[in-house]
Formats: sequence, structure tokens, C-alpha cells
Amino acid sequence: MDRQIVCLCIPRFEVALARLDTPSLRTRPVAVASAHASRAIIREVSPEAEDAGVIPGLPADRARRRCPSLQLVPPNPTRVVQAHHALVSFMTPIAPVWESFRPGHFYLDLTGTTRLFGPTRDTTMRLERDVTSRLGLQAVAGIGTNKLVAQMASSILTPPQLCDVRAGSEQDFLSPLPVSILPGLRGPGGTALQTRLADLNLQTIGDVGDVSLEALEAVCGRWGHRLYQWARGIDFLPVVAPETSLSLTHSYRFEPDTIDQDRLLGGLSCLLDALCHDLRRQQRLCHRLRLTLLSSDQLMVHRSSILSTPTHWEVDMFPSAQTLLRRCFQRRVRVRSLTIRSNSFRPPPEQLSLFPSQDQEEPQAPPRPHRLALALDRLHTRFGMKVIQWGRSHMASRLD
Repeated sequence: MDRQIVCLCIPRFEVALARLDTPSLRTRPVAVASAHASRAIIREVSPEAEDAGVIPGLPADRARRRCPSLQLVPPNPTRVVQAHHALVSFMTPIAPVWESFRPGHFYLDLTGTTRLFGPTRDTTMRLERDVTSRLGLQAVAGIGTNKLVAQMASSILTPPQLCDVRAGSEQDFLSPLPVSILPGLRGPGGTALQTRLADLNLQTIGDVGDVSLEALEAVCGRWGHRLYQWARGIDFLPVVAPETSLSLTHSYRFEPDTIDQDRLLGGLSCLLDALCHDLRRQQRLCHRLRLTLLSSDQLMVHRSSILSTPTHWEVDMFPSAQTLLRRCFQRRVRVRSLTIRSNSFRPPPEQLSLFPSQDQEEPQAPPRPHRLALALDRLHTRFGMKVIQWGRSHMASRLD
């Protein structure tokens, strides 16, 4: 059975949300940037702004000189998360396995669902139509036998369109496309590789496919074998379910914005409660924390920390998270939201005995804070995260 992988995307997701909330922006050049921050960097642009020479990564002042009519829109992480969760509610009923590689962008593995929902292209068209009619967002979708082909198919479309690459035609589809749009060539390492391929006059994926594996490995090193497979439409990466993804992220928005230390620590505690609950449920230990603070003036500050001992207990993680908050909160400006992310995991160290002896000592009871956390997990799983909270977490909802 051929795999049926769908890459469904909302192109320029933050711009699309801004135009949905403010209809007057729909025909004007728009860019997402922290308008009130000094030396703000453009994060995302509309097609009209791109035609005027504005690209992501450009400083906002230079972007305004290139396009005087440019409208700068501040990022709205809360709105992005809400819209992303709304999209997830459409994916869950039809996709046995789905993966989100960034907000508004999904891989769906619809292999084996034909008898339930019909042909994959029909299912995808219905999904696109439902997203447009109920959320007002126009999507593009690429269908292929693997994630690479599906993403490449979606990247060449404008909404609302669909591209179905049939099994066996992957190489013919990829050959005329430029090498620069390969998703694996983005980033510092990919930029250097693109320069090397341009020096060799390998402009299209078909040009790369005409080169032997030995020659590619000699010129590109460890990238050679990967490029050889990509040029032939070969990609064995599976669609990874959210439960087994490589990161966990939680956000807390303050209503209203605050500079009160107790409320900030309360919001941080709420984030740790949710993060540790997920870690224990998935039998993982957190090794790296990343905290993002969004101020009222739309300035984002990121700080990261590596835990000396991997853990999934709030009482062990809170001191490191508190230090991250102190490093992020350096200005007397009200805080709008906090986001915590863990992207480095370890398996739990416990190892049960297969044949316990009669004289084996009884296992030592876990510490009291750990027993309390496990009791709270049972309550949160049954009644929700807000049924009972730590005292410091409850402080987050207190008004200044």
C-alpha cells in the first residue's frame, strides 16, 4: 500500500490572521514585526509586500523605505495559538496520525483511510472547504507518498489549491523545481550547501538527480546521500504524532498585562504545572527549558537553561524556571504573556526487577512533594487543570 501523506498549510499564517481580524488590510502590503521595538525585524510578509522587495529578516526601517505604504502588524502569539488549536480540531477526526511542524502547517498521514473517507484528494478538498467556511482561512494542500513530496507540492501553490502527486511520478514532479526550495536546505548549513550547488551550476533538483551518488558525496560530504534521495523523491521520515513530538510548549496570557512579581511567578507556576503533567503522562524527563516573555510593547525576550538533573517534578524545576524569568524580566514594562518550552527529553531512570527476591528491601516511598504531584495529576486528568492549583499558581489570576 502506497503511503498517502498530506501537507496542509495556511500560507503566511500570521498575515492571514491579521487580515481576517482587520478586513481593511486585505488589499494592502502587510508585514508582521514588533512595531514599537527598536530595530524590529520583519517576521512575515504579504504577497503585495514581497512584490515591493520586503522579505522576512529585513529591518523594519529598511522595509518602510522600500515600501512606504507598508502596514506593520505586531505579532499576536495568543491569536496564533487559538487559531492553531482550531485547525487541530479539523485534523483529529479524519487523520489517524498528524504532525504540526509550525503553526498553521500540518502533515496528515491518511494511509489506509480510503474505505472510511473516500479517496485522499476528496478528503483533503473537503477539509480545505471546511477550514475556509468555518474559520475564514484559505489553505493549500499537497498530496504525495512521503513528507518531502507533499511539502514541495504545497509550497508551489497559492490558496485555495491542491496538488496530488501520484505514486511513481515523484522524480518527474521534482525535476524542474529549484534546489533552493528543498525544505532540508533551510538554515545555516543549508545556505552554505546552496552556495556550493550554485557554484557547480546545479540549479534545479533535476540537475542534482543527474549527478551520481559518488560525485555528490565527494562534493557535498554527508549531504550527498541525502541530496541523492531527495532528487528522486525518496523520504522515509514518518509523520510523528504530537504525543511523541520533540518538544512541549505551553503559554499563559495575563489579563490585564502586569508587572507584579507575584502574578508573574503565578503564571510561571501554571506553566510548570501543565508542562510537568504532560511530561509525567508521557514518561519523559525534561533536560532543557526555554522561556519566552512578551511585553506590552510587543518585544519578545528568550532565555534558555539546561537542567543539571533531568526531571519531571515541579518542585525540582521551579528554581531554574524562576531564574529564567528573572533573566527575561529586565525592564519595567508590563508583561503580556509567558511561554515555556521543553525540547530535550530523557527516559525515566527507573528499572523494575524482573524476578524480585523474597529478602529484597521494600522500595523507598517517594518524597512528599512528588506524592502530592501524583495526586494532583489524577485530579487534573479527571476534572481539568483548574479544579485545584498550587497557591502560587492561583496568584496569576489576581488583579494588580
